[in-house]
Amino acid sequence: MKRPQIHMTPESNWMNDPNGFIYFNEEYHLYYQHFPYECNWGTMHWGHATSTDMINWSHHGIALYPSKQYDRNGCFSGTALIENREMTLYYTAVRYNETEKESIHHPYDNYSFESSQAKIISKDGYNFNNKDDKKMILAPLEDISLGHKTHTRDPKVWKYNDKYLMIIGSKFIKEDQDKFTGEVLFYESIDGDNWTYKNRFFDDSIGDMWECPDLFNVNGTNILVISPEQITKDGVNYTNNSVYAIVNFDEESCEMSLKSEFSYLDYGLDVYAAQSNIDKNGNRVMFGWVRMPEKFEGENWIGMMTLPRVVNVKNEKVYFDVTEEVKALFKDKVTIDEFNNKDIFKLEAALNEDSKINIGGYIILVEDDAIKVDRSNVFVEAECIGKVFKTPKLHGNYNIVAYIDNGIIEIFINDGEYVITNVIYNVKNYIEIQNVNKLDIYK
Repeated sequence: MKRPQIHMTPESNWMNDPNGFIYFNEEYHLYYQHFPYECNWGTMHWGHATSTDMINWSHHGIALYPSKQYDRNGCFSGTALIENREMTLYYTAVRYNETEKESIHHPYDNYSFESSQAKIISKDGYNFNNKDDKKMILAPLEDISLGHKTHTRDPKVWKYNDKYLMIIGSKFIKEDQDKFTGEVLFYESIDGDNWTYKNRFFDDSIGDMWECPDLFNVNGTNILVISPEQITKDGVNYTNNSVYAIVNFDEESCEMSLKSEFSYLDYGLDVYAAQSNIDKNGNRVMFGWVRMPEKFEGENWIGMMTLPRVVNVKNEKVYFDVTEEVKALFKDKVTIDEFNNKDIFKLEAALNEDSKINIGGYIILVEDDAIKVDRSNVFVEAECIGKVFKTPKLHGNYNIVAYIDNGIIEIFINDGEYVITNVIYNVKNYIEIQNVNKLDIYK
């Protein structure tokens, strides 16, 4: 089975979270969590790829690697900031107190390490002096009422007026509880090196640790994206999943409150650790890590990114769409009989209550006023990774645009009101339709 054609994948071995996604010097830089030695999670490095269109990527080897006492066991996730024609990467530095007996690449348990926050500057986004230019900017937290010494990570930094602001994920235990509550912490700095705590926001109804926070504004609307741990406890799906909510946020005080309930970022529940930035046209564009339970047959890599997604807000609701560069790929209208599972296709369809589409074993249908998908016939046996997914109720409106690539399908429902993304294995070479109002396929 071949790798996807229009989804970013590593050259080899392990990849997870997108890091430092940014437009700089007329090209897009996308760094990512990377274990360069095998197709399993291990000591985290930052891989690096660049693109001019966010579709075709060139890889450039390792950008960050463990080199200091405080990051000797991993350079965890973070973000990039451009200032004075230089790129600064902010990341979480990890130091294990004890490792597994049989592996130096894994901590002894989920609490036997400490996390600090660090930065490194590059003049071009390609060359990083891991030996001399790293700097710790936030020591591991010691105040357990504020956050966790081990599980405080994934900083995002931006400029506001004459100061720097940082949002970072963490967890803590309330005085009246015995379980962790997920949270984000806010810090501010005048020089980008010395930081002081500013404020916090938490919600004990969703997850017990908030990874990879992203906070941004689209057309005057503030959106918070987080990846909470232990959000899904049905024993069927991944326990950790990405969500978003519209929030009130004041940059002066860093006070935050919810304006909407949290929603899944992607109802296929394969997407995690999403990160966004502004593209060359001023759009807010997002990538997410698409989790894979195992390699494709014959391949020596694992992990992929979503298609680049434009984030829009309409009538106080968040919508997602692919970029114009992705749309421009699909110019030729073809028939069902021309479908080939080794190529890429776009499928547009208007469904009704009796509709069903079978894409080589991957089923799309309408059930209980929702779009439902079933990948049972094109997936592997994996514990706590779901095979059947559905959207919230759609009030009788069932329009889809599906992008079909090798090993992955992304379905945008009702102009991107919801998205379902799924990794698939060994899709067969056919498309079957039943009671579909309209169907167009493009190559």
